[in-house]
Amino acid sequence: MTQVRLENGQRFWFYPTFVGRRSVAGYRWRSRQRRWEYFGIDLDEIRSFSC
Repeated sequence: MTQVRLENGQRFWFYPTFVGRRSVAGYRWRSRQRRWEYFGIDLDEIRSFSC
């Protein structure tokens, strides 16, 4: 489990399943829907992360 903070200020829990040279993909926790959702993002959009 990883806490991710994006450049736009969003924060969420993330379970990565793929890490490439320019992107990462995995499951993002959607608290309002109370479920995991498959999600991919460019690494340039991530400000910080904490494992």
